[in-house]
Amino acid sequence: MKKQFVYLFLFVTGILSLNSCSEDSKNPKGKHPSSGGSNEILIITQNLEQWEGEIGDSIRAAFGQDMPVLSIPEPEFNLVNINIKSLEKKMFKTHHNLFIIDINKKFPKAYTETKKDLWATPQMVVKINAPSIEAFIGEFEKNKETNLELFRENERIRIIKSYASRFKNINVVRDLREKYNLEMNIPKGYQIAVLENNFAWIRKETTTNSMNILIYTVPYSDTNVFNPNKIKQSRNLLTKVKIPGPTDESFQKISDEYIPVQSRRINFNGYYATELRGLWDLENDFMGGPFLSYTFVDESQNRLITIDGFMYAPKQKKAVMLRELEAILWSTKLVKN
Repeated sequence: MKKQFVYLFLFVTGILSLNSCSEDSKNPKGKHPSSGGSNEILIITQNLEQWEGEIGDSIRAAFGQDMPVLSIPEPEFNLVNINIKSLEKKMFKTHHNLFIIDINKKFPKAYTETKKDLWATPQMVVKINAPSIEAFIGEFEKNKETNLELFRENERIRIIKSYASRFKNINVVRDLREKYNLEMNIPKGYQIAVLENNFAWIRKETTTNSMNILIYTVPYSDTNVFNPNKIKQSRNLLTKVKIPGPTDESFQKISDEYIPVQSRRINFNGYYATELRGLWDLENDFMGGPFLSYTFVDESQNRLITIDGFMYAPKQKKAVMLRELEAILWSTKLVKN
């Protein structure tokens, strides 16, 4: 209980500070900008028993799971619980991720409602209506992956919108468009380290971390190029040559001895793609961190494109920074000639 109160206090304090800066600011659609912390979902229950009981257990197991393939586990989302009555307050109603529970015998069966930008923007509201706890859990379990993906997507949209309005690196965006016919929303702070015909390396270096984006293309051959093992092999061949370490004969490679690379087939902005998530380290040196990549085909130019993000942030939490890289990669669009 004490821990929950501390989380709620910190959440409210953050929202109040945000609202004090933008109380009267609205976007062109007439809706307030959404608020809340990064990688955060507001869970709205009808009573505390729901949060502390079987309903809360199911929600925490699904939405509070660890971010995939981090060497030190971190939750993908931070969950903050409030009572439904508190939703009347603007500081909660404008949160960017809302999950609402409504259990009432008036509902003949359980069903899920989803709304984008209901009270603010960008915002994702997911509501499950159910006649009983058992019916709620059945409906929740059936749709938990779909709903989780909705919150992930909204986090990416929120990050990119913040960059697009004030923090886009116009020069880097222009160079990528002219060189590769790719539109990417690159924030300020990122600079081009390498720009070649079929390879680019964009990075942001600070005293505490390094954020990196790779773009590489090859002629498209056949569907075997979507095989995760093929993509891993291609990445290792490329980073051995293109991403040297700080010492002689050191270079980056995929590290999957203890934590296997995760892969899945996805719809990536309308393109069939393979997503990889895993860890990298250095051959002959001692650095490492997480990476993620998306591989898809540009049919108009018969080329296979891989966009890859990796980071190095020793002694720092990585989930929020990894989400930033994910959002940048998901901003990729092909530019038509």
